[in-house]
Amino acid sequence: MAKSQNVLLIQTAADDHTDLAALLQGAEIGVQRVNHPRLIGRYANGARPCVIVFDTELPPPGGMAVMQSLQEACSCGVIVLCANADSVDCILGLEMGADDVVARTRDPREIFTRIRRLMQRSAELREPANEQSRIVFTDWCLDLDRRELTHQDGHRVHLTRGEFELLAALASHQGRVMARDQLLDHISHRDWAPNDRTVDVLLNRLRHKLGEPSREPRHLVTVHGVGYVFNP
Repeated sequence: MAKSQNVLLIQTAADDHTDLAALLQGAEIGVQRVNHPRLIGRYANGARPCVIVFDTELPPPGGMAVMQSLQEACSCGVIVLCANADSVDCILGLEMGADDVVARTRDPREIFTRIRRLMQRSAELREPANEQSRIVFTDWCLDLDRRELTHQDGHRVHLTRGEFELLAALASHQGRVMARDQLLDHISHRDWAPNDRTVDVLLNRLRHKLGEPSREPRHLVTVHGVGYVFNP
């Protein structure tokens, strides 16, 4: 793995994740360690991390507020550390666009493996999957190479990683119904449960950003009992 790849490790006073940092450095992955939320934006913009790992128990403004600002600052992968993987904070983190959640008490080697898997998946997504690098539909243009969604008036809409991956998966298979399980395989970097609501949450956010009515969407259509389909 290239030395230019970096992980931003946002640590708490109670846990500086020394073992995790050592594993990353041993794999020749750059590590930036930050202790306070006020410094996070500066480090994220300067280091250009591939993945950001942060704990929900950060001091004010708190982990969830930090995650919102990170989503706006850079398009990198996000892994959330929680008290346990079923906690409210972890569920909220997933709904806000985190790529993975894991209990902070898990073995650092497991967290390290999840980071490596997310980095690999992100690298694969940066490679063009086909010759069509732009998908144009009504007033919108989705640039798969730049990972950008732009309105015809020039306005660029910010998409989280999960939102982009979901829209790209559906738009690249226009007219084809895709099951929720298929879409989870496209967008998720973690093991998912049968009742996983990630796709539903991301789809609702995409409809809102595209200005589509939730009851009669034009592009992102629900096929009840089957899955979802993208209509250009």
